Amino acid sequence: MKKRLNDKVLKRGDVILTTSDAGISKLIRATTISPISHAMLYVDHCSVIDATGDGVHSANTQRLFFEPHNAVFALRVEGGLDPAAAVKICNYVRERVGSEYATWEAGRAWQGLGKKGTPKQFCSRLVAQAYAANGFNLVKNTDFCTPKKLLKSAKLVEIADPTVEVTDQEYRAWQTRPSGLDLMRQSTNHILNGARDIDRSIQHLSDVDKLVLEHSEYDEAILQLYIESGFLHVWKTDHEINPWHYDGQLMEDVGSRNYDGVRWYCESTLSEGSRTDNRYAANAKVYQHYQSMRPRKTVAMLMAFYQMLAEQHARRLDIAENWLKRHP
Repeated sequence: MKKRLNDKVLKRGDVILTTSDAGISKLIRATTISPISHAMLYVDHCSVIDATGDGVHSANTQRLFFEPHNAVFALRVEGGLDPAAAVKICNYVRERVGSEYATWEAGRAWQGLGKKGTPKQFCSRLVAQAYAANGFNLVKNTDFCTPKKLLKSAKLVEIADPTVEVTDQEYRAWQTRPSGLDLMRQSTNHILNGARDIDRSIQHLSDVDKLVLEHSEYDEAILQLYIESGFLHVWKTDHEINPWHYDGQLMEDVGSRNYDGVRWYCESTLSEGSRTDNRYAANAKVYQHYQSMRPRKTVAMLMAFYQMLAEQHARRLDIAENWLKRHP
């Protein structure tokens, strides 16, 4: 029987340290003399962001399965994070989604070498830098730290019961479901790879924004990258997998069979941000500002896109809030 992260005990900003049976994991553990080999940041319910060979991307915790013998730790700043600080830490890693993996620098960190890093990322650097940028120095050298350094940090305390067992039926069911985050990873990488053909220094989507704003001659090319990547349609996957998130009657039907699961989903959803204060609305405002300063087709498209996502988020909040009112 496998196990996965226990989302019911995790909070935004928690540090997740894991291992696996993969050869690279065994090498890292042997090199660093540690029970763990990978670091992630918990950014929302059922969502983490980490840096792997594919770059910095989000992952669904309900799809991250571990063998019973794999070590998994969940760590939290002693005393807990202020909600505003947790949001800022998570925003730091969100803004770096798509960044390339720093293979050579990760190797130097495992060997205890390295002083000043590049904008590229590896797992423990991403987590440590996110905290350091917001006033929390978890390790001495954020550019070249290891998962072991995070595990040993005096600023972090271990959270009990970080994992739950997964039945074979649940595991098989997840293998058949489409993954919106996998599609997002593919579409983001498509955009970034195309943009890097123009400017090799680009690391993440914020860099692409800067390219478009400073060089209007690339506006059409970047717009086409967004369109052909499928980036603008990934959000539809959640409607296909979880239509009850957007329909009150369907939520009642699901709740009649899984009351605790629906209650947990509704409470978690309401913790993601208000109708006007959430990452979708914030992104829409940023692009609205950009468009007022330097009008671009790409910027106008992204502004409308995030305004739509903000509306979808508001609908999810309405459905969740109404269900909780009916089931106090």
